Amino acid sequence: MKLYHYVKKGNNVLSKGLLSFANNPDADLHYYFKRTGGKTTHQEICTWMESCFAGRSRAVRVFSEPIQWTEKSIHCLKDFIDNADMFEIDISAMDKDGLIEAVYVSPSILDFPDITEEKSMDEILQKLSGINDIDYSPIDWSVCDDELDRRFAFVRYYLIVVKDGVIPPKYLTLES
Repeated sequence: MKLYHYVKKGNNVLSKGLLSFANNPDADLHYYFKRTGGKTTHQEICTWMESCFAGRSRAVRVFSEPIQWTEKSIHCLKDFIDNADMFEIDISAMDKDGLIEAVYVSPSILDFPDITEEKSMDEILQKLSGINDIDYSPIDWSVCDDELDRRFAFVRYYLIVVKDGVIPPKYLTLES
């Protein structure tokens, strides 16, 4: 089974591996500032992540298919895709080698019609029993909306908690 992750172009993923937030001191902290209630340092954000669930700071966000922008989502997805390298992750091999500690799904907020969306709201995360529970059905990318500064809240994605917080290069393929 394969999953997909995007990293800004000019990266060193094929030599150092795919780093989780905890292992990436150069991570963009701005994305988490509002969601954490104003945490401003890498360590504060890691601590906040771990308070959500054990291993969250060592998790990597992945998608079950490559991101596809549409006319409706061009404003929030095209630049994201154009400025990133897409990596295919061999999740089956990682699981076989014991590198996966947990799998969480963040379903689309559209699956929860009574939810009240706020800028400081965190993802809705549900723990799965393992990689076999990953849903590979098609994703409707046209529902993406960057209005709340959370472009992926409207589509299903996964957090893979990785042993040591790094997906080694041998499990990664750079897709063009």
